[in-house]
Amino acid sequence: MTFDESNHARFVEAWLNKATQRQPPTALISVFKRGTSALWQRALVTLGEVTLTAIVDRVLYTATEKYPFLSTLKVDETGIRFDEFRREGAVQHDGLLVDATLFVMAEFLSVIGRLTDEILTPALHAELSKVVLDEPDAVGRAAKKVTGART
Repeated sequence: MTFDESNHARFVEAWLNKATQRQPPTALISVFKRGTSALWQRALVTLGEVTLTAIVDRVLYTATEKYPFLSTLKVDETGIRFDEFRREGAVQHDGLLVDATLFVMAEFLSVIGRLTDEILTPALHAELSKVVLDEPDAVGRAAKKVTGART
């Protein structure tokens, strides 16, 4: 299958609908965090910390141009940091939060897809498919064990 930005956007939209099914709107930030963490952990294996940090930094820069309230999201060696984003009350942007989440996730997949000639796309889609709000935050715990960092 050939992937492009619209394929990634449709995939992310289907995943987001499934992951947030029967959940309050405030749960979206948790799903967003878990989704980016899952993609980060899977892509890190192949791309390495420096390359992945640069990619995600660029994705967040592009996303912030379109959705300025995302400016509190920061990237470091463990992935995207949501601490300040949560404190700043990102839930206030409820109407835009779904669109912003879709944009960031699809852009993340699209950029990595273009850079790797879509070699990682099936694995990244599979990893993201596993992320739902009802499951324990296994991705976050795994990142803590590996890096000793907060997620």
